[in-house]
Amino acid sequence: MSDHPHPRRTAAAAPHPIDQTPAATAGITRRRVLQGAAGAVALAGLGWGGRAAAQSATLPFAGLNLSGLASNSYVENAEIGTHYRAITAQHVAAAGACPLFRLPTTAARFTRGQGLALNETYCSQVQDALDHIAARGKRAIVELHDYMRLPQRVAVKSGYRRDASGTLVDARGNRIDDPAAAAVWADTYPLRNFGYQGYFDRRDGLLKLYEYRVIGTPGCTLYNASGLPDLWARIVNRFRQHPAVFGWGVMNEPYQGDERAADGSVLSMAAHWQNTATACCKTIIDRDCDHFVFVCGNGYASARLWQKDSMGLFDIPDPYNRIVYEAHNYLDSKGAGGGNWIGPGGRNEVIQPDTGIMMVTPFIDALRDAGKRGYLGEHGYPAGNRSAEVATTRMLAHLQANNIPSTQWCFGPGWPDDDVLGMSRDVGADIQAKSNLAAVQAFFDVRLSSYIPPR
Repeated sequence: MSDHPHPRRTAAAAPHPIDQTPAATAGITRRRVLQGAAGAVALAGLGWGGRAAAQSATLPFAGLNLSGLASNSYVENAEIGTHYRAITAQHVAAAGACPLFRLPTTAARFTRGQGLALNETYCSQVQDALDHIAARGKRAIVELHDYMRLPQRVAVKSGYRRDASGTLVDARGNRIDDPAAAAVWADTYPLRNFGYQGYFDRRDGLLKLYEYRVIGTPGCTLYNASGLPDLWARIVNRFRQHPAVFGWGVMNEPYQGDERAADGSVLSMAAHWQNTATACCKTIIDRDCDHFVFVCGNGYASARLWQKDSMGLFDIPDPYNRIVYEAHNYLDSKGAGGGNWIGPGGRNEVIQPDTGIMMVTPFIDALRDAGKRGYLGEHGYPAGNRSAEVATTRMLAHLQANNIPSTQWCFGPGWPDDDVLGMSRDVGADIQAKSNLAAVQAFFDVRLSSYIPPR
């Protein structure tokens, strides 16, 4: 899922911006560096760390996604605290006994171009989050949350503004509901077979249009096959010694879109992701064979459709037995999933108790038959939906029985109170957990005896 909100709602959709008014700074702390030795000691007491992680008797089973650092990745020169959010010590503390976090980050902030050095400002912000996580003896999967696409600004228009109610209007005062609508850009830029994001930047009063280009294709910041592996080499070199790192999430939710290859044919994301994931895994493992590498499945990493969309990924070479295959699973829309909760019943949709078990079974069966490790990187349900809580509890128990860890979406700063899957809210300097933490919270103390493929 995306930080604000999920682009799977439509293929061309992208996160909406956080309002550009200056954000309150309460709860956003200055950088506090945790000395590596102290963090390592804290984690050693838990039995984690380095090569021993695969054999450890203290592998965490259940955790949370901890988002904020990847919000609004298309905003140029974005300011932390306004356009995206810092992960503070308060957020980690508010997650209670949660032992494992999936930490969404974005390639758009790590690098400004292929082969270029990492953006040290963003690296420091990611390290801040890892420091806070390590200070409490917890672990994190550092993952790129970019859907195999990065934004490229392609057009700009003036004469737009926010009215007194905050609504975007044009020079004549006409309301603009979709700033990326074809009608808005008809005289400026032709919308083609890409995803688009329109964004009004109050800092310069310009309406900007971003085109999402597939990573590893012309027009993208990372424009050829070596771009993403090179970025991962730099990220791993920068963070592999950090005591909070549990593993690396190569890329969140690749999906098939309408993009075209250079010859005009439809770009096959499955083939493109297969090649990219293989190259990235090799690059990461060549530099770090002490941590796990998490590879998302195709089609938004659907657990339900794994056998249809993602079996080929099992062919990725894994010389050190470090690759973990990642699926996602939401229980709404009569088992169709997607995390939308916009069908009949909305956030109150009644979920049958075994829906989650049935949906993850194709993924579990595939892992068992192939002898591969698995991980459910995203699942979630709305606060107050008791039927979804029961179904999630049953699904998590089933995953536990099959040695498949999981992390629920989503905890962290910047989520509006009414977000359908948000699990926390910022209240001044305090962070309050919501009731949809209940199902996963019951499993925080569970440890897997070993991280082996499903029985």
